[in-house]
Amino acid sequence: MIYTCTTNPSLDYYITIPAVEFGKANRSDMEMYDAGGKGVNVSIVLNNFRIPSVCLGFLGGFTKEFFLSFISNYPNIQPLFTMIKDNTRINVKIMDNVYETSINAKGPHISDEEFNRFKSRLNNIYSDDYFVLSGNIEEEIKDRMISIISDLIADNVKVLIDTDKDVMERCVDFKPFAIKLNDKNTSGDINQIARDYLNRGVKNVLYSAPGKPSYLFTPDRTLTCENFADSLINVTGSADSHVAGFLYGVIRGADQIESFKYANAAALATCMSNDLGSKEKIEELFDTIQVKEIG
Repeated sequence: MIYTCTTNPSLDYYITIPAVEFGKANRSDMEMYDAGGKGVNVSIVLNNFRIPSVCLGFLGGFTKEFFLSFISNYPNIQPLFTMIKDNTRINVKIMDNVYETSINAKGPHISDEEFNRFKSRLNNIYSDDYFVLSGNIEEEIKDRMISIISDLIADNVKVLIDTDKDVMERCVDFKPFAIKLNDKNTSGDINQIARDYLNRGVKNVLYSAPGKPSYLFTPDRTLTCENFADSLINVTGSADSHVAGFLYGVIRGADQIESFKYANAAALATCMSNDLGSKEKIEELFDTIQVKEIG
């Protein structure tokens, strides 16, 4: 089974305004609500592949009902969120003719009792299951989440980490199955950074960023892909789609090249769509993906 974990999900409120005028009342042209969270995005793309997964994390307050209703649209996702007293955060995304401006809320407080209930749900994760930790981790639970990752890896759970640099760096020496690099959680020479992580025991290092070549680093080879969309419709969730595509290949028993092709096809499908990439679009793009081995 694949478990995805988003500790600080959000209800995303999108509004479109022709031109934002600060200090004045602005009237929107369009409003839309969405359920946001990197781990949730991974589960949605896996759902599109017809692959079941379990969504973990924290939900609370009046916003949780919308979130659970949203998840119910995906038959291959099992929500197993821990309910908390505080409200799940609301993020505001303001889109005008030039920019998308985000106002991201800090997120709820998680009590010790709530965290312990969350932790108890992990007892059902077994050896050779997959656990994807995605998104930034709130400071108040960071040390405890790192301890959980250590325990899961010790129990032979295949952990993929796609989170902030501090958590990722502290988890590397546990020798996770994979880590996902991007321009937010790393800087400098990607090849050198990836090689350092591999030397410390990481099995796979993924890298992707919109408009840049993507990479898969393993102990015995380096793969790269330079497939770009002619026009980017939607980059939101493309990195999460990359993770989901890679996992889809791995659990099907595909080799490294095919798994990396699925990762890039999924990311590209999302970039070329108004939503997260569909299985049909991903399969359509799969044969167009050109992967090169460079080391």
